Amino acid sequence: MGYPPQPSQDPYGQQHQSGPQYQQPYQPQPYSQPGHGGGYERPPETKTNGLAVAALVTGLTGFLTCGFTSILAVIFGHVALSQIRRDGTDGRGMAVGGVVLGWVLTGSWLLFWALSWTGVISSFLYAAASPTAVAGPARSRLDVDQQPGGTNAPAQGDQAVVFEVTGDGGATSIGTLTYMSGLELKQESGVPLPYTKELTSSDPFPLSLIAQNAGQGGTITCRIKVAGKVVRESTGTGAYGVCNVRADTP
Repeated sequence: MGYPPQPSQDPYGQQHQSGPQYQQPYQPQPYSQPGHGGGYERPPETKTNGLAVAALVTGLTGFLTCGFTSILAVIFGHVALSQIRRDGTDGRGMAVGGVVLGWVLTGSWLLFWALSWTGVISSFLYAAASPTAVAGPARSRLDVDQQPGGTNAPAQGDQAVVFEVTGDGGATSIGTLTYMSGLELKQESGVPLPYTKELTSSDPFPLSLIAQNAGQGGTITCRIKVAGKVVRESTGTGAYGVCNVRADTP
């Protein structure tokens, strides 16, 4: 008598199912984009502050406008910095650059105009104090001894030095004049043109002469003469033009 066949068993206690086994087809998983709700969001674009750009532009043009737009650069720059801190826009670097350029150029031009007007005012005061100035070169002598016979002549071994400034094309006066012989430095202001200063010295070098035109135009010429010969010469052209000559050796 036989026994009915027993179903095969798994050694681990699991029964094998008979019949063909089918696997589920692979289903791709949907790709989730980063961001809220699975969607991709572009970061917001920051804008450049318009006043920051204006501050930089007006600061740069201050070189050409004698500092007038530099004042606007300071104002625009400070307002732009305040707006950038409040709304987070770009342009801080341009705003800071405009403020720095504005202050530097404004101060430089104010100093320039102050020095220029000082020369004009001193020249005007001199002309008002001496309205009947005699035409011709203004002459004076330093370190000249009276010689026997009533004539002034340099002592033996001394050299005659002449500082001379002339004007042309409308230049009629000097705002500020400085001359030096050896270690002696002298300065004059509000001097009419032409101008001549004579002196004698046994060792006059170095020699220096600087003059600034007090008028609105024209040309001034500075000369240094030693023993009757021109050793140095220079010209200054235009309003408040400066001529500068120096002689270290004959």
